[in-house]
Amino acid sequence: MSNPLVSVIITTYNRNKFLEQAIVSVVNQTYKNIEILVVDDGSNENYAEKICNKFQNCIYYFKNNGGISSARNYGIQHAKGEFIAFLDDDDLFMSHKIQKQLEVLLKYKQYDCVHSSVLVINDNNEETGVVLGASENKVHMRSGYVFWNALGSWCVKSPTPFIRKRVFDKVLFDDQLQVGEDFDFYQRLFYFYKVKYIHEPLAYYRDSDSVERLSKIEKKYIGIESRFFDNYLKLGIKNPIILYRIAYRLAICGIERRNTICKDNLLLVSKWKLIVNPFYYVKNFAKK
Repeated sequence: MSNPLVSVIITTYNRNKFLEQAIVSVVNQTYKNIEILVVDDGSNENYAEKICNKFQNCIYYFKNNGGISSARNYGIQHAKGEFIAFLDDDDLFMSHKIQKQLEVLLKYKQYDCVHSSVLVINDNNEETGVVLGASENKVHMRSGYVFWNALGSWCVKSPTPFIRKRVFDKVLFDDQLQVGEDFDFYQRLFYFYKVKYIHEPLAYYRDSDSVERLSKIEKKYIGIESRFFDNYLKLGIKNPIILYRIAYRLAICGIERRNTICKDNLLLVSKWKLIVNPFYYVKNFAKK
């Protein structure tokens, strides 16, 4: 097997509790040709640089606060590796993650991203018994050209994706999105590239009780489908049938999301209205 450089990008912002553990999980990989880029997104205290300096292959960067998407893009810009992986500062890699995923991409040139399931841990690093990933009857739907079966339905499990760097010449994170940025990015990646799913946990995802986790601030998600659709337009998609199918799927997803969050103010839309003009609801349902 060749020995390409792998870049692991860890973003952090005002959260130092688990950062060193995250870095150690990368340092302890069975595959060793790795650079670790810690991108501090404007934290109030300089904890990240002190932690990063403990490790020989860990490079520290500081930038003004712009959100996790801008921090990841900053890391991508400075990454020297042929392959890139992302790790949140409170999650962990299993020791064989990078080696196993690298072997897949070196063997199968038709894939540009490898992802897997995750084991959920709590703040004490204890496994909760929960595994997040494809159910047994849907494993076959997680590999290949997955765009249409994924759109509005599922996304890769953070922190599992392992990606060829060339992908980022065409697709980057939307730094205007403060929530849902993973879903937006990976759906656009799915539009252009094939992926491979490994049906076993290769990382630990921390399910924290902190109310500060963006994924738990539900109302921020209302209306993000409008931004998602704009980003598809920016890809240069011209085929009206494809755009219609995307808009229809996003409209359904957005209305269901809004009604789940706003149970006291439901938006009731007939299927016929959605069929006639899904573009309207993609752009306007959040305002109702």
